[in-house]
Amino acid sequence: MTEILDFMKFKYLFLSAVCLGFLYCKTPALTNAPKPAEQYNPVQETPLSSTITIPVNISISDLVKTINTSLSGKALYEDYSYDNNGGDNFMMNAWKSRDITLNLSDQAIKYYIPLKLWMKKNLYVGEAEAEGELGLSFKTTYAIQPDWSLKTFTILEYHEWLSKPVLKTGMGNISIESIASLAINQSKTMLTKQIDQIVSQQLSLRPSVESVWSALQTPTLLSDTYKMWVKTTPTSISMTPVSSDWNTIQTKISVDCINEVLFGEKPAFRENTYLPNLKFIGPDYTADDFQIRVATDVPFPEAERLAKGFLVGQVFESGKKKVKVEDIQIWGNNDRLVVNTLLSGSFTGNIYFLGRPVFNPARNRIEMEDFDFHIDTKSMLLRSASWLFQGPMRKKIKDAMVFPLDENVKALRSEIANTLKSYPIQPGVTLSGGVDTLFVENTRITPNSIRVNLFSKGKLQVDVRGF
Repeated sequence: MTEILDFMKFKYLFLSAVCLGFLYCKTPALTNAPKPAEQYNPVQETPLSSTITIPVNISISDLVKTINTSLSGKALYEDYSYDNNGGDNFMMNAWKSRDITLNLSDQAIKYYIPLKLWMKKNLYVGEAEAEGELGLSFKTTYAIQPDWSLKTFTILEYHEWLSKPVLKTGMGNISIESIASLAINQSKTMLTKQIDQIVSQQLSLRPSVESVWSALQTPTLLSDTYKMWVKTTPTSISMTPVSSDWNTIQTKISVDCINEVLFGEKPAFRENTYLPNLKFIGPDYTADDFQIRVATDVPFPEAERLAKGFLVGQVFESGKKKVKVEDIQIWGNNDRLVVNTLLSGSFTGNIYFLGRPVFNPARNRIEMEDFDFHIDTKSMLLRSASWLFQGPMRKKIKDAMVFPLDENVKALRSEIANTLKSYPIQPGVTLSGGVDTLFVENTRITPNSIRVNLFSKGKLQVDVRGF
């Protein structure tokens, strides 16, 4: 009886061992390599220096219209006293009789102003009254000061009587040169002051330049897709000499600035309202390159989707052992990409690869270099599944970590071009320009994506309504 009980005990232990061994071989225990940390290097991009051009075109016809409007419908000069002006015994009223004409010559503005005059002279033996029409030709030279103010100086070049003054007395009408000389002197003094005031106001650049200086500092949404903003910080401002043709007064204002690209919501900024003094540059100045560092992203979910399309379901074999790829996850570890690969089969668990994403310009895509098992994964596999090193798995996974950028770059270039075609930054101030070049500068890893920095270069100017 004892022998039968011993045999039954042995049989039970044997069957238990067989069952345990069968279960162990059928479903291997889940084995996970130590997980590489998710961490990211803080990156401080070096801002790029750029130049933004502001073409200034002041319409001569608008200037003439402003002067005519300013001098119309009112007396330009009124003097009803014999005692003023040093007791000249002379009264005079003057008003514009016809439209003023204007032209430009040698950094100067020339005007022709027709005036209707009423005059009265005390002749001690009675009063004499006269009327006439006088044409005066003035020349205004101007200079823009370092503080952006306009300095003008107007002189009378010549005069002509369109209708000579005739003295009306009880003895008849007689021409009198003294009245003419007094009328010319009074008209000259009065009009040169008014013209200087009108021209300095009409050609004043400071208000418009201050408006542009402030507007440029407002962040511009360069790409809605990537929530990519460019923040411009102007650093200095300069201007070419003023030139003119028959239609416009022209100059070019150049703003040196620093550009930064930021992502997410509209970045906060602190406006610098101080407008620096004007610097003058040569008339042949043509530097208007606008350069900026932009970026296109391959988000981690998109990278995972592309990798899974190649890898999930693939089987890797070594002799009688084989594993199948069940899932892929991707995240960053400083400047490297972590590829978490979940396997099932002869080995069940997570193993980790690390690689450095780089841009391949020949194929216009992101690829991996220095791609290998993570050191902790390697140590674990050497103890439990060294056969995984011998197969093609590492190369296959590396080959799957390829992300094309053709469409990304085309879409980004198109979006920037559309934005810069005409971008209002404030009422009356519009950015306009285009992208000439766009090429990859470097690749880095962000908390959400593989980011490819691109260097963009083009032309950008600011159109200001009212110049």
